[in-house]
Amino acid sequence: MGALSGARRAPATENDRPNGSATDQLVEDVLTDIAKSLWRKNTAASLAAELGCSVRTVERYMEGSREWSGEAIAAIVQEILVRHRMRNVRVTSRQ
Repeated sequence: MGALSGARRAPATENDRPNGSATDQLVEDVLTDIAKSLWRKNTAASLAAELGCSVRTVERYMEGSREWSGEAIAAIVQEILVRHRMRNVRVTSRQ
């Protein structure tokens, strides 16, 4: 398949991006930190009670061996909203 216009395309170039730095964090790590700050005692048990899942499932989220579910992220966001007195906002999962 040929080009649609007669204009020449610029050659591909490489970006000089660092492979990682000491300040890089994964989203999973940030979610774990937020959950630990919201529920300081028994973080996994408290979040599991909110989600209606097992404590081991939440522990797997927090250790990074399992991706965070949308429901878990929604529960964290909901708790932040409640604590900031935004009680009229409700976070629900899509069906």
